[in-house]
Amino acid sequence: MSIFNYPRINFKGTIQLNPGTANNDDYAGAYVLPDSWGPFAGETLALIDSKLVQARAYGMSDESFREWVQKPQTFKQVGQPNTTKEIIPAEWNYYGGMEMSVVSAKVIGVQSGCGEIYSQPGGSALTDLLGADLSFSGGHITDVNSEGSPPATQFFIDGLSLVKGEKTFLSGSASKGACQWLNFYRNVNLTADGGAGGYVYHVIRKSQSGAIIDIPGFENPNIVGAILRYYIFRPMESANTNEQISALYQQQQTNPATLEIVGTFAPLFEEEHILTTPTGRLMICNQTQIPTPPGSQNNSPNGLIALAPAVLQVNENIVATDFVGTFPDYYQTEPAPSNPKYDFGDVSLVVYSGLNSAVIGQVEYAKTSEGDQQGWLFDFDISSNVSAQQVLGNPEAKFKLVHSTLGVILDETDYYFASNQQGIYAEQFESGSLFLNQGTVEPAMVSVFRHGRELSADLCPPITVWQYRSIPLQDPGNALAISTNHRPSRPIIVDTSQPGNFLLTFSISDNDNPAPAIYPPKSYSTFMNPPFITNAPSISLRVLPNGEDFSQYYVDPGAEDPVGNDLLTFDVVYEKVLRTYYLLYPVMIPYVRLNSEEDVRKNARAILQTTERSKWMSIGYMPRTRDMSSSRSRLLRAWCRKVL
Repeated sequence: MSIFNYPRINFKGTIQLNPGTANNDDYAGAYVLPDSWGPFAGETLALIDSKLVQARAYGMSDESFREWVQKPQTFKQVGQPNTTKEIIPAEWNYYGGMEMSVVSAKVIGVQSGCGEIYSQPGGSALTDLLGADLSFSGGHITDVNSEGSPPATQFFIDGLSLVKGEKTFLSGSASKGACQWLNFYRNVNLTADGGAGGYVYHVIRKSQSGAIIDIPGFENPNIVGAILRYYIFRPMESANTNEQISALYQQQQTNPATLEIVGTFAPLFEEEHILTTPTGRLMICNQTQIPTPPGSQNNSPNGLIALAPAVLQVNENIVATDFVGTFPDYYQTEPAPSNPKYDFGDVSLVVYSGLNSAVIGQVEYAKTSEGDQQGWLFDFDISSNVSAQQVLGNPEAKFKLVHSTLGVILDETDYYFASNQQGIYAEQFESGSLFLNQGTVEPAMVSVFRHGRELSADLCPPITVWQYRSIPLQDPGNALAISTNHRPSRPIIVDTSQPGNFLLTFSISDNDNPAPAIYPPKSYSTFMNPPFITNAPSISLRVLPNGEDFSQYYVDPGAEDPVGNDLLTFDVVYEKVLRTYYLLYPVMIPYVRLNSEEDVRKNARAILQTTERSKWMSIGYMPRTRDMSSSRSRLLRAWCRKVL
């Protein structure tokens, strides 16, 4: 039952994310180089060619480029003649090292069963966990695609712990999580990233070496681990003006973002096979109909927003819902900074079948403190709700959220797609059926749920697998159907002849869902904006470039671990491999100057160790961006063996 099982341990606090931003290309398509740039005039502002994993230096020397990206520069605004803007090309955190850490997060509520929620000591052995501190070690993040294809951000946690005094309730490493349901309507009074939020899901297994799971209720031998589900939102950087950011860069300092985090630990049962997302029934809305407060500033162009998805399950007489990312916040600075839920009126959960419907209960989403204490998991006991039981007697019954005046604001999808391969990698010209995911290669598959029941391959209608080319951001591709007869739990096959970033999403056509002209939206430029980016289950795939033959540089090109020959000079390895990382990720400079043959030579043994595939899941793996292709890694490692 994924996150919906008991007991649940709920926490809230703040975390810090320290991404490097020079590779984000957030301005691509919106700003171009001015006329004074000669042959580069009119080129879009984008510092990386994500397809080829190469820095774009616009004809500058390396040192001139590094100086240029850290200071405000003048660019022309696309679509606005004679309008310019001062922009720092490296964006807001050039020196970021991809780290993730907990600032302060504590257990604030525990739940042993439906209605059995405790935020004060006593009443349950679970209350011993109240006040326990959550911490991460080796936490770090990196995008599958730095230009923004969702779910693009991967979350790695080498070790996490839940500790109170001398007592360790939980300790272990987590599976990789991928941000999903990225919602830019999370806040009705913040814009850009400040108004966004994302949903992340990990598992920790009892079988891991050194793992500790000592939580009352987790003793059941059928419980094989713990689920960690959290939502992060309201990112705030300490420096956010050009002047403030430039001053930090002069000191080569980082500018990490602090975010709110609210989350839950729940049991992981042996029979569960979807380990990246809750399973059950998905409710979404692709229409913006909820008005935002007068005078507020948010990411909606017209002041209207939609709710983010909700997932629910029915277990006998309990309807369990996950609203952790669903309802927006309302950031306010007066009389003191606060971020409560935006109360836009009464909302009820309703079950319906045809013309028959029954109210399950009112959703008390505006009670922020109570929602935090229960991890935004709302349980409804319908044992005495005869009307609801009657409607649910129809196996085709569905759920919806209904607003008192706006009508339906979330509705259950007929099909809910879930995959354990939300963010994956392939190598150009290599297998299109096996992908790097959790440090090892595996097939990419999708499971399908209809009205809460998982469909087998023989009972599921044919799935259409859609593919978008998602880069370059200023000119991405349209939806292309790469399979129209796919089935659940069968490997997805992709063409790896071209490198780059691709987004896969899914649809089913049946009697209730006749095939439209094209679904999802034709253009990736439409898909990447809310509400589609929020609602559509998807897989973000990166195909790493191997388009250049480096065999001339090896003593024995056929060796498993080749050694460089006389042709493999440092100039070659710098130009082919290291230059991109030197220009865009200066976090490495205090440790090894990647443009210095002497420095790289001295660190050759460490480079061999940190580029080992066995370290891929850990913070010690380099590069943390995980965008070095097999051919380039092989070239770098061959040079290191040569100098050793």
